[in-house]
Amino acid sequence: MAPAWADLGTTTSSLIQIWPVNNTTLLVDQRFDLRVESLVPSTTPPMLKSLAINGRDVTETFKAGIAAEMAMPSGELEVGMPPAGSGLFGQSLRNYSFSEPGNYQVVATVTINGRDERAVNTYRVQKFSPSGNLNKIVLMIGDGMGTPLRTGARILRHGVKYGQPGGRLNMEQFPEMALVSTHSLDSIIPDSANTAAAYTSGAKTINGAMSAFPDNTPENPLDNPRIETFPQYMKRKYGWGFGMVTTAYLTDATPGSAAANIIKRSEGEAIAQQFLDVFEDGFTVPKAGYQSWAELSQPVDVAMGPGARHFVPESRIAEFKDSRFRKDGKDITAVARQKGYSVVTNVDELKAAPNDKPLLGLYLGDFRPDSALGPQNIPSILDLLIARGEATINGKSASQLTPPIPPEFAKIPTLPEMTEKAIAILNTRTPQGWFLLVESSQSDKLAHSLDTDRTLYEVLELDNTVGIVRDFAQRDGKTLVMVTADHAQGQTVAGTVDTLAIKERRIDLRDALRAFEDASFPTYADANGDGYPDEANPSIKMVLGVSARPAYRTDFLTDEHNLNPSVPKDGSTVNPARDPGGLLLTADLQRSVDYTNHTGDDVPFAAEGPGEALFNGTLDNIEVFQRIAAAVSGVTQRRDLPSLLR
Repeated sequence: MAPAWADLGTTTSSLIQIWPVNNTTLLVDQRFDLRVESLVPSTTPPMLKSLAINGRDVTETFKAGIAAEMAMPSGELEVGMPPAGSGLFGQSLRNYSFSEPGNYQVVATVTINGRDERAVNTYRVQKFSPSGNLNKIVLMIGDGMGTPLRTGARILRHGVKYGQPGGRLNMEQFPEMALVSTHSLDSIIPDSANTAAAYTSGAKTINGAMSAFPDNTPENPLDNPRIETFPQYMKRKYGWGFGMVTTAYLTDATPGSAAANIIKRSEGEAIAQQFLDVFEDGFTVPKAGYQSWAELSQPVDVAMGPGARHFVPESRIAEFKDSRFRKDGKDITAVARQKGYSVVTNVDELKAAPNDKPLLGLYLGDFRPDSALGPQNIPSILDLLIARGEATINGKSASQLTPPIPPEFAKIPTLPEMTEKAIAILNTRTPQGWFLLVESSQSDKLAHSLDTDRTLYEVLELDNTVGIVRDFAQRDGKTLVMVTADHAQGQTVAGTVDTLAIKERRIDLRDALRAFEDASFPTYADANGDGYPDEANPSIKMVLGVSARPAYRTDFLTDEHNLNPSVPKDGSTVNPARDPGGLLLTADLQRSVDYTNHTGDDVPFAAEGPGEALFNGTLDNIEVFQRIAAAVSGVTQRRDLPSLLR
């Protein structure tokens, strides 16, 4: 049976496919792999009969390009050739591009079992020429941060006065706002990889894919057709800098989709290599066989996050309190130092690093036993604040919690600290222009584990980072700042609870949640003025409801330790170690899922800076890419967007 996406293009046959997917908008000279392939095996060897672009036959040009790729070492990997005897046809002309703007129709004809099968894809190619009025882009993503999380974070930060918001988040003060749809090529429910790829490369792809497309050689996840991201494009053509900071492991879906081109987000070792443009024999991704991938890659100038397991060998992994490591035994941090990078592992080293050198930051994750985040993800900002003596849970300090928060957490940099340093380095090294991706990942990962209180603290951490970026952008005058989510999660503001009554067991948990006029206003306080509530369980606290969830128990109070909500791989069985006396909430997800699900809801998008007026109304996520490029080209009004296609 043909894949679900096979009938999405303007095709007369469901037996062949052209990549990139139909209806993609590309930039002039943006690189992509033009692939023609068959989708079902044939009894006789299938063959490309013809390929035409806007009515001009380019069959021989395509075949000559394929022949040149086949002449490279391990040429079949360069071409993406299906295994001999598979009965499939597949060839990728790597790093192709269109040199002129306009509409392009690509028609491929493949002979299968003696019958000609024809596919037609249409592409729009957008003009691009930097205007000089915009030379810095900051894209800030709150992973899973749908509208309810923004609302909840605002209530935590500013409360409600006279029935009105007591203040606005930084991200709510932007002059332009849009709603963005987020569906993937193969599902109404997206994941973080394809959504981030849509923002950064302008192409729809399947869940789990980073700026790459599926093909008919699934046995090799490294040979898929790829597409150049905007940061790669700007670095290659205009010498822009490129940075990314995240609280997720560094090779995770969102940062990976901006700097890597690979079909499987799980290939962390290969992704780590691409970040530094490491294509050498003996590594996970050898130079032999992936020359075209190396030509597409651009090394990042700043990369910061946890996840050392994809960068260091077994001999060094204990330094990062992890148990997983690179299988090829290579040390990417050593390669980084050879390439002139500063390599830092804590906040003190980060602050001391020079601004005139590229930087790789690898930090500790939440290495506490049974932590739902695990040693590959930075702990919640709430736990970092407690480690620094700036917050409490039930009045307890770091050493009083069960288990205690390790003192090492105090040396893990926060998202604002990482972002401030990234801006300083990019502005010093590449004043001609740069692109910075900032991700608050744990607003998604903590939502997955149903730790709703810590989730809201993550939104506040992103918002505090937004404040730093806005201050820089307003001083600079040539920076476009955008704040959005990759997708939504199923939380909503449900009501409030009396925490003292719960702690003293003066109330049945079934009656604890107050709604409508019984939902009095929360009493969060920020006495130290750091932008976060000082106490996670105030006398009256807000509660988030959750849909698309596994079974779990809750007592409505902030847990002292972030634990998984249910037994792994069985979302119908609660984790007995988590809130054992809590209220049982049944699952409304399939049994094989033991964490909350993403949703297909639209997400808010805010913009400020040159070109801000382009980001208004209702957009699809691939349109964000198109409008970023338009803004850099000097377009400021939506009515002028059609001129870019002529």
